Amino acid sequence: MAERNLSEQLDRMITKLLARPGKKPVGADGNVRAEMRALAQVAASLRGLPREDFKARLKNDLQRRNTMASKAAPAPQEMQTATAYLIVKDAAAAIDFYKKIFGAQEILRLDRPDGGIGHAEIRIGNTSIALSDEFPQLGGLSPQTIGGNSTKIILYVADADAVARAAVAAGAKEVQPVADQFWGDRSGQVADPFGYTWIVSTHKQDMSRDEMQQRYDDYRKRGLLPGTKKESAADQVSTAVKAIPEGFHSLTPYLAVTGAARLIDFVREAFGAEEKFRVNRPGAETIMHAQLQIGDSVIELADATDEFSARHVGNILHVTDVDAVYARALQAGATVLHPPVEQSYGDYEASVTDPSGNQWYITKIRATDHRSEDTRTILPHLILRGAAEFLQFTKQAFGAEEASVHKSPDGTVVHARVRIGDSLLAFGEAHGEYPPMPGALHLYVKDVDTVYATAVRAGAKIVRPLRDEPYGDRAAVLQDAFGNLWFPSTHIKDVKF
Repeated sequence: MAERNLSEQLDRMITKLLARPGKKPVGADGNVRAEMRALAQVAASLRGLPREDFKARLKNDLQRRNTMASKAAPAPQEMQTATAYLIVKDAAAAIDFYKKIFGAQEILRLDRPDGGIGHAEIRIGNTSIALSDEFPQLGGLSPQTIGGNSTKIILYVADADAVARAAVAAGAKEVQPVADQFWGDRSGQVADPFGYTWIVSTHKQDMSRDEMQQRYDDYRKRGLLPGTKKESAADQVSTAVKAIPEGFHSLTPYLAVTGAARLIDFVREAFGAEEKFRVNRPGAETIMHAQLQIGDSVIELADATDEFSARHVGNILHVTDVDAVYARALQAGATVLHPPVEQSYGDYEASVTDPSGNQWYITKIRATDHRSEDTRTILPHLILRGAAEFLQFTKQAFGAEEASVHKSPDGTVVHARVRIGDSLLAFGEAHGEYPPMPGALHLYVKDVDTVYATAVRAGAKIVRPLRDEPYGDRAAVLQDAFGNLWFPSTHIKDVKF
């Protein structure tokens, strides 16, 4: 057998050395060539290195150097890639609300010298959210300041119904009731006191895209989606339900009074009104709802309730004979605000207060610079604090268009008329003997869901959330910042009483 070369002998020797820990070095007994003996001693001295304490120190040192030299990650490891940043008024109160209702954990809070919060971070479930008080100098304004917010936050919880109820009890407003949704969630929407809307959801069912599309189509056909109605053969013929009921227009004044039956008698006697509909509250003599026709216009009225207290409203009543109508009104029980007179702005008019406290401005039908051809018998008239701001609100909330605006030299809106849908609305600034007199207006539209959402974004407060009513309308009740009540509605089915 050929003798191994020096390299092969060294390899064999080291292998035996490593295989015999604690034994004397290979070659120490003189059984290897002399030139290998020195190498064997060196190999033996290196056995067991590096020591464990040296390896630990080296590892720590390398990790520290790597941390100091490396660049920062695009996002901290404890945060998701994208994080919502909420600008609120009173961030401390918002944090408390989110802790109480959504179970948020406060991660970080940086206080400003003025007592506000410069930056904070909370965690809800597995998600981080940043928030702070307003900082106008950098464009950081809250929904309350800008008058709306188009952002909605989807929040998954174990019990959507319970969380939504708790949110409303703590001051949130219900935007959409919790219900089973076609995409497999049970969810509803609440607007928190700080201007943000949360889609509170509990996932119930996993679905493929095709299953979701099929479910969507089915819900739409059955009229279960907002703004839709059930499809049927009747939808294909000319007798289909109209979004605005027969005889109504876009705007209809609504009078909530004490003694609705007495008011009906008054408007019949004074203004020749024709009663179209009346229904009493179950087991009571008070009127739940009534409709009367005056000329080409409708008024609605009801006895006041705890939810909708009595309020005095104003209406311009256009007639051909002011003196005769004025006389009949007084005979029917009205009190005089002022007798018939030629006004400086071109109207011949008289003003009276009916037995329920509502004001009627009896005006002759004639051409003036503020009367358009589509002016109807009844023109709702509002007296407001902040008429100029109200003008902008109607444009943002309801798409109003200016018909005429008359201002005083200092810019005060003395009298204005805007067109909403097919109707006109008149208003002016409160002053002197004309204190604020906000109104209540039934607003019929083709798509109440869209109008409702737009009005809320424009600053309207939710009094009663959008829902399908038993009388055939999909409707809500809103209140604007000027004290007016709005009843946006779409008629979705005819109901017989």
